[in-house]
Amino acid sequence: MNPARPTPAAPAGPMGMNPLENFRMAFESLWGNKLRSFLALLGIVIGVFAVTAMISLGQMATAGITQDLEAIAGRSIFVQPNFNEGQDFSTAPIRQEDILALQTLPAAVIPQLFTSAQYEVRPGTRRSIQLQGTPGDLPRLDPTNKLAKGRYFSEAEARGGLAVAVLSDRAARDLFPGREAVGQVARLYYPNGARLELTVVGVLQPPGGLFGGLGAAATVYVPNELIWNTSPTARKGQYDFVVLSLKKGADARQVTRQVQRIFEGRYGKGKYQIASTESFQDTLRSITLILQALLGAIAGLSLLVGGIGIMNIMLVSVTERTREIGLRKALGATSSQIRQQFLIEAVVLTLVGGLLGVVLAAGLLLVITATVPFFKVFILNPATVLLALAVSALVGLFFGVWPAARAAALDPIEALRYE
Repeated sequence: MNPARPTPAAPAGPMGMNPLENFRMAFESLWGNKLRSFLALLGIVIGVFAVTAMISLGQMATAGITQDLEAIAGRSIFVQPNFNEGQDFSTAPIRQEDILALQTLPAAVIPQLFTSAQYEVRPGTRRSIQLQGTPGDLPRLDPTNKLAKGRYFSEAEARGGLAVAVLSDRAARDLFPGREAVGQVARLYYPNGARLELTVVGVLQPPGGLFGGLGAAATVYVPNELIWNTSPTARKGQYDFVVLSLKKGADARQVTRQVQRIFEGRYGKGKYQIASTESFQDTLRSITLILQALLGAIAGLSLLVGGIGIMNIMLVSVTERTREIGLRKALGATSSQIRQQFLIEAVVLTLVGGLLGVVLAAGLLLVITATVPFFKVFILNPATVLLALAVSALVGLFFGVWPAARAAALDPIEALRYE
């Protein structure tokens, strides 16, 4: 008995074509039509560039806003009368016993007073300026207050109600234009005409960033005790506003709830407004997320246009290569192999376009970070890159299905006759 003969291996070529061979042929076809391929992927490049840039710019804007907010307010909680409910400084004052209750929390408690005053620009002409009472050593309690010159009045000076003052940068320029403010005497006037002479001991740094304008008012900082002793409207032992500068590691939301419980337990609901920089940041994040979604959706329309362009180019390619498709089918290529090749071409086009779009977006973001002060942090989230590339591949797959199906459905005999 003759031994069994081994079964011959399937021949290489169209009849035994594997996916790698389809990839090779797809790349050769795209490379052979460079201009057409470039025009096809141009829409994808623009779409992925726009989507990646818009989402990343939104994230960079959020980071910039958060940094600026922390620079001017730190991690803080604010307590004031609920003006939305008709309260004011006279109907909802913050009392000394409230301050003592707040001092049990993991935060530096900074009670403050506000009143208006005037200064003389020239004899007979006066302008308004804000007078703000604070405890002593404010930069130690709240590091967002930074000195540019001189010093801040001490706790002892504040307890004694001494006539010393620290000026905001704007107040220093208004009160002493072209002169050094530290060491000068600032003469202010209450609305009733009473005069207040203050020795200037320091000047604060001007606030920077997007929210710099919020702290750019002309403000004279003096001891709370001094305002109680001299102002015709201030009531001793009562404050207008309290800032709680959170200690490192303190949970802002938990402390906010504790502050809420203290004031609601003492005065009922709705009389005081309690907010934190965390809540401001959450609101800003929500706004920027909505803007990112809108801008991303608008930019995504260009991906749709790019996908339609891919489909049109692929349909033209099917028509041009009708005889090639017929020859491959006659040599044994299956409909699924033909379909696979055209789908690979479409996906490769969109992936290459997606990569180019991401590279261009990264370049733009680097330029913006280097040239626009507001965008302090370069952010290109890997999740954003993966999302952009995944969407571009899905666009190629979706818009490549019809041309691929049309190529696979060609009759080999009719295709070979095609001129």
